[in-house]
Amino acid sequence: MDDLNFCPACGKDLPPGTAYCPMCGARLNDIGAPRSQAPADVKKNGERVKIAAVLLIITAVISITSGIYLYLHAADFVDSLVNMFPAGTFSAEMINSLEGTLQVSGLLSVIGGMVAVIAAALALKRRMYTFTIILCIVATLLGNFIIGLIALYLIHKAKPAFTD
Repeated sequence: MDDLNFCPACGKDLPPGTAYCPMCGARLNDIGAPRSQAPADVKKNGERVKIAAVLLIITAVISITSGIYLYLHAADFVDSLVNMFPAGTFSAEMINSLEGTLQVSGLLSVIGGMVAVIAAALALKRRMYTFTIILCIVATLLGNFIIGLIALYLIHKAKPAFTD
């Protein structure tokens, strides 16, 4: 094994002869990042991953909070909508269907938030790049679209920081 003075995965300074990074735990023999990657690029990728993880956590908080609120208050939203129109505009079946749709939307938002948390954890560990990207896409589609897209872009740009 080459004696590296920094971890190609996270940029941490390493003592000579180190087999595992003390910061991220990456096995230096199996690192997917090119050994010629400059320390500045490693640190930049590490910062991208951290920012992406923060954005994913923000997405998770927004998605979970709004999803729970929507699920719990779907009937109130439907009542407000129904009261804006003349009586008899909506059938009972339509009202129930709309309320059920809002509840399902709330549950999907909560699921998107949970997926965002998992994607953030994997990104911070810099493991399973492809799976992290897939989870990030799911979280983006089910949660906050714009924030999720930014996180997805940052994770994609930081691909060399991932170990597998």
